[in-house]
Amino acid sequence: MKDLGRNFWLYAIGRLVSLIGSGVQSLAIPLYILDLTGSGTIMGTFMVITMLPRILFGPIAGVLGDRFNRKMIMIYMDFARGAAILAMAALAGANSLTITVLFIFQLLISTFDISFDPATAAMLPDIIDSDKLLRGNSILGAINSLSYIIGPVLGGILYGMFGIEAVLILNGASYIASAISEIFIRYQQTTEKGKISLKSVFKDIVEGVGYMRKINGLILVMVFAMLSNFLLSPFFSVVFPFFARTIVGFTSEQYGFLQSGWVVGVLIGNVILGTLLSKKRQGNLFAMGLTAETLILFLLTVFFFPYFIDLFGWASWRYFAALGLPILVTGIFNAFVNTPLNTLFQKIVPTNYRSRIFSVISILTQIATPLGAAIYGFAVDRVPVHYLILVSSICNALLTLVFLLKGMTKLFDGKTPDSERGLVEKSVEAVKEGASL
Repeated sequence: MKDLGRNFWLYAIGRLVSLIGSGVQSLAIPLYILDLTGSGTIMGTFMVITMLPRILFGPIAGVLGDRFNRKMIMIYMDFARGAAILAMAALAGANSLTITVLFIFQLLISTFDISFDPATAAMLPDIIDSDKLLRGNSILGAINSLSYIIGPVLGGILYGMFGIEAVLILNGASYIASAISEIFIRYQQTTEKGKISLKSVFKDIVEGVGYMRKINGLILVMVFAMLSNFLLSPFFSVVFPFFARTIVGFTSEQYGFLQSGWVVGVLIGNVILGTLLSKKRQGNLFAMGLTAETLILFLLTVFFFPYFIDLFGWASWRYFAALGLPILVTGIFNAFVNTPLNTLFQKIVPTNYRSRIFSVISILTQIATPLGAAIYGFAVDRVPVHYLILVSSICNALLTLVFLLKGMTKLFDGKTPDSERGLVEKSVEAVKEGASL
């Protein structure tokens, strides 16, 4: 573990602290909205608002991450998020945190999020060696999973016992603590510095997209991810909270444990990847993960039908277990999909393109998610939940089958475009010479 370096562990600890707070809030806010309104439509609207800044400002955030010091972006954005969330806590304490105010703050915080994410993802390959990236990403995946195991459980308990104000105080403080830990990372900027203008932003985005088009199989994976996220992301962010809280009547603690179950699976999956499967062909892991996720989703769908809700006793711990087990196993195989994919991107994309490409990838894969959230939010108030989930499962299975048959895994067999290989080698040398480990 020591060979990953001091910078990696400061980076990882900062994420551990802030993600625990985020996990607490990501559990409590949907419950708060449902407790205030009981409306799936408003839940869907909240998810649209959460995603809009990512779609609108993502390309600009990627350019900033390639032009400015990534460490300083991380620090400033964590301080800004902490301050905004503590302001929300103050409003909650004064009984002034209405749905409208919550939506306004969510727009602001999501803007900070999209400024933070590309720079953070692009920075990791600059602070550890390329041959350690899979292990580093597996450790980060496990740390992130641990955060989201602790966070939702703690969020369910805190929200149930003390309300939204305590949740917001904890999350705001976690971002401040994360920013402080990031100050001690030793990092020297290796990307080109320059003034930002509308012309330069557009030029940088075009260059990033042009590089992406040269990576064999990348566009196919991006299209698949966009369609899959349209079908499935709103299920977990809109439909499932509505179902668990409003229809079944799970307590906030039970819902918190269910949310954590998926992340426990991701943690187990990343541990397996980092220890037993680190030498396996990543394309095979990716295909196996997608196939297993698809099959398990059908099993999970069955338990949403009224017959099984009655059979297991509604908000009982038996029904909790019936839902929790397939959710956990789905998380294991989700790690087989996301961790190899993230590692591949970090290896094949040069550092001076990395932030803008990561932001474009993020936008392309999630651009249809707000539309999905709006549709699901509208539908969940009008259509039985089990029918919504069944249609989503069938569509996702067909989508996965088609894209696997079209050779989606060939992305893992490809190499950096020939015209860019010299640039990659220079970037790697610059990182080795310039970054303090």
